[in-house]
Amino acid sequence: MNGSIVSLTFVLALAAGPSLAANMLYVPAGAKAKAERECSACHAFIPPQDEPMREWRDIMRSLPNHMGEDATLPERLRAEIEAYLVAYASDGPEYRQNRR
Repeated sequence: MNGSIVSLTFVLALAAGPSLAANMLYVPAGAKAKAERECSACHAFIPPQDEPMREWRDIMRSLPNHMGEDATLPERLRAEIEAYLVAYASDGPEYRQNRR
C-alpha cells in the first residue's frame, strides 16, 4: 500500500508540472545512471554536488538551448534527471543529509 501511494504521488507530480517532481525528496530508481548517460553523451558529466539546486533547475529548464545545442529530453526523463540533480545538489536535501 505504501509503495502504491509513493508511486501515485510521483506520477501526479510528473503530470502536474516539469519541476514539481524535482521539489520532492523522491528520486526515481535509475535516475543517477540516466543523468550520467544523457549528460556525458555530449560533455563531461558534472556531479550534482558541484552546483546548487537553483542552477540545476535553470539548466534543466533551458535544455532546448543547452551549451548552444538542443538537448531536449522527453519530459519524464527530464523530470527524473532533474529530481536526481536537485536532490544531490550542493544545497540539496540528500547531499546535506549524507554529509552529516
